[in-house]
This record gives sequence, C-alpha cells and structure tokens, in this order.
Amino acid sequence: MPYLDLNKIAVVLIFLIILVVIQAVVKRSKLSQTNLHGPNNRAIKIIQTVAVSKFSSASVLECSDSSFLIVSNRNGSPAIIELPKLPQKMPPSKAQPELAN
Repeated sequence: MPYLDLNKIAVVLIFLIILVVIQAVVKRSKLSQTNLHGPNNRAIKIIQTVAVSKFSSASVLECSDSSFLIVSNRNGSPAIIELPKLPQKMPPSKAQPELAN
C-alpha cells in the first residue's frame, strides 16, 4: 500500500469542503429567489390529446396563459405551434343596462 502524505489528504478534504459550501450557497440563493417571486404559476396542463393516426398524436397544452398545439409522431421531432388567444367574453356590466323593447 503506497504511503499517503497527510498534506495531500488535507488538500483533498479542504477542496471537498469548499465544493460542498459552494453547492449550499447556490441552492440557498436559488430557493430565496423563487420564494421572493411568489408562487410558481407556470404549471403545464394537458387540455386534450387526440390520436391523429396509428403513430402520431396531437395535444393541446396550456402554460401561463398561453396555449400550444404539439403534433408528434413516433419517428420524427414534434411540431410545436403557439395557438392564438381567444377573446374572453365580458359579462354584461351593471353600468350598461340592456335595452328593453
């Protein structure tokens, strides 16, 4: 068994401690940044999936007020298209009464 110098062991241990400290600082800074910005509202929802053929499918996904159409097949890369936003129907307000005949 080769003789291990205590200086080499000390250098390796100090290096490992420094790496662990850097990792802890980076994780803590990432956690504090996400907590400052509030809850994460970027959840991806699958609205609907349709089998277009035996080997391909089309899915509509919703993520942070945007909708996407994803068409994929078994052998190729998927095609992703952002769908236009639909105008929201405004409920009739009480300030504008409907005309009665």
